[in-house]
Amino acid sequence: MTRWRRMADADVIVVGGGLAGLASALELQRLGRSVVLLEQSTQLGGKANSTRTAAGLFPDGPTSFNGRAAPFWRLLALLGLEDEVSKLSPVSSARYLVRDGRLRGLKPNPLSVLSTRAFSWNDKVAALREYTQRSTHAVTGDESLQALLERRFGRDMVEHVFAAVLTGVFAGDLNALSAASCFPALLDAESKHGGVIRALLAAPKSGRAGTFTFRNGFSVIGQRAAQKLPHRLGVNVERIEFDRGGVRVDSLRAAAVVVATEPHVAAKLLQPVLPRVAAELAQFDMAPLSLVQWSERTPGESRLPRGFGYLAAPIEALFALGTLFVGDLLDEAPRRFSTFIGGALQRARAQRSDEELIAGARADLTKLTGGKMGDVQRVVRWPHAVFQPKVGHRAALARIRSELSSRPIALAGGYCGAAAMKDALAAGFAAAELVDGQLPRRLEVAS
Repeated sequence: MTRWRRMADADVIVVGGGLAGLASALELQRLGRSVVLLEQSTQLGGKANSTRTAAGLFPDGPTSFNGRAAPFWRLLALLGLEDEVSKLSPVSSARYLVRDGRLRGLKPNPLSVLSTRAFSWNDKVAALREYTQRSTHAVTGDESLQALLERRFGRDMVEHVFAAVLTGVFAGDLNALSAASCFPALLDAESKHGGVIRALLAAPKSGRAGTFTFRNGFSVIGQRAAQKLPHRLGVNVERIEFDRGGVRVDSLRAAAVVVATEPHVAAKLLQPVLPRVAAELAQFDMAPLSLVQWSERTPGESRLPRGFGYLAAPIEALFALGTLFVGDLLDEAPRRFSTFIGGALQRARAQRSDEELIAGARADLTKLTGGKMGDVQRVVRWPHAVFQPKVGHRAALARIRSELSSRPIALAGGYCGAAAMKDALAAGFAAAELVDGQLPRRLEVAS
């Protein structure tokens, strides 16, 4: 064993303590590798955290996860947190769409379009036509969500319905987002199933049904990970270098590194050593979001119905993209809400002052229900909130993987998939497995 290996600080250094970084570090630890996790902030978990206020618990970022997301259960098993989650309350099952200035109920069943008032008669005809008229259109290249959905359902339904529904996922521009990257199953929806609705109905239903959240907030993920993983907080990594067959991360040495930061941070770190990879990462776009989090002072004063929340398409010309009814997830009082503002189409709006954000959220509520906002608990800002998988993203990822194929470095993050939490976790696990496969044997770490 070389002197360099004897002096290694760890087998693998993981840069970034968000969900992707935690998945990588925990999986590497399970595989018997020594790990050091470096995080710039003062806590682990990234956006998957929560804060308790006088009115109760508010999520800093995500509010829940789909029970069919296998990577999430894999993470919980590694952390021993399976007993910390609860299925959402039945009162949160209702979802709403703003249509013509009013809240309309929306159900997740694709065939509910025939009964809900969130869809116009023209929308219902378009949906019925999409379902009954089989298509053999073969997608030969990457295309936008706008192009695919408009071809199958028509412009009116895309502008009023899909633009709103997808706001809750990507907060993005449908003309720019890649259909293949955002929803890989849609890639052959037409050629294999004959249409989008047919593909959705044929999708496998593996995993646990339902939507889940944490009784004590998402912060339990980072808190439990901090107990299990060797980590250092408040570390602003400045450089990554290749060093005698391994890597050096600032003053630390390891056989390999997993970079699990946001893409613009990864681009800066890799520019000196992997300029072509850095150039690709620098083009990846993150949309900003600001959250106005508030609670009812008097029960019922908001006049908002019970449910999961509502979304609004840009054509509705509201200030915010929507509001999540976070207190209803577990049917708690007082009712708590998180109004989210900004996104790819309203970047400047997310940067407005706290006072302007609160005033805009209040104006939307008045317009929709005539209700009162109650007490504002806090304003949360995420300048780089949601990754935008644009047309050409899959090709960019392929080029990055080609450049990294012989290097002791792996990337992990939601941008490696469709930007969802499950994609971040899946990328983290995949990075750990890739790095583990590259290491010939466990290194002897200096004490």
